[in-house]
Amino acid sequence: MRVLIAEPDDARRSRAAERLKAVPGVNLMAACADLSNAFDTIEHRPPHLVLYATEFTKMREFEAMETLCRCLSVRWMTFTFGTSSLDRRHDDVDLSADPSTVQSALRALMRGRVSPQGGAKAGLFLSTSQVQSNRIILIGSSTGGIDALLEVLGSFPADCPPTLIVQHTGAAFSAGLARLLDARVEPKVVEARDGEPLEPGVVMIAPGADRHLVLDGQRALRCRLTNGEKVSGHRPSVDALFQSALSIAGRTTAVILTGMGKDGAQGMRALKLAGAATIGQDKATSLVYGMPGAAAELSALQQILPLSAIGPAILKSSHMEIRQ
Repeated sequence: MRVLIAEPDDARRSRAAERLKAVPGVNLMAACADLSNAFDTIEHRPPHLVLYATEFTKMREFEAMETLCRCLSVRWMTFTFGTSSLDRRHDDVDLSADPSTVQSALRALMRGRVSPQGGAKAGLFLSTSQVQSNRIILIGSSTGGIDALLEVLGSFPADCPPTLIVQHTGAAFSAGLARLLDARVEPKVVEARDGEPLEPGVVMIAPGADRHLVLDGQRALRCRLTNGEKVSGHRPSVDALFQSALSIAGRTTAVILTGMGKDGAQGMRALKLAGAATIGQDKATSLVYGMPGAAAELSALQQILPLSAIGPAILKSSHMEIRQ
């Protein structure tokens, strides 16, 4: 059984590694000090099981880790050392127990099968008519957004309109998120680069947490990564992206998915008033109804839809006919 440990404290990480080395049948393949290193290691050489320090599971970045593990059919659980049963989570493994007990706990976790995350939906691969080159798609998401993006982009054909996405995640995870999405949907998904032209069939993810992703130009559109203060509490910000598209609102479809807070609501309202098509995820299918709920309260949404209907609605707004 290949096992990876993710623990920020050096002493605890070393102790956990030593305890696991004594467990029969366990091959400790890596001991990572941060989630970024753990993501890269899991992505390139998936273990059978990941043991996370509990504090990692409380970080915003852990959403990307959880989705990656599910996509690669990798089991995970948290671990502890001798925590009392009253304080310990029911699914923790206590590494201070004797090796045979630890072995039994790990084997129990591995008995079931994990279904991998599905890829693009069958049949939605290529549009029957030439893509309108002047249409663009802008998407904002946060908590729960990675799964939502997999669902939405999974319905896009390989020649979808140029798409820009701001997903609130940790600074070190945007490249990994782009690779995760790219491997599971038909369009090409990349991290946005400053000055990169927008092209059909290419989805760009806002990189890092130090610059805003915005649009530049009107005819020959390019993305720009700009410095500046946080907007609506975020950098990159959905509002900053939406506001940058006001001059081309008439050929823009703006989408706001599940997420905490209000980022994107004001920009969505401005885009709607300027003539954009605006779509928001409904409460029933949102993990957190903060962002789409705030947009709905401002009457910024032309359509409020369940997650499964959003991808097709985006394509319809872009005047695309999809071959089934």
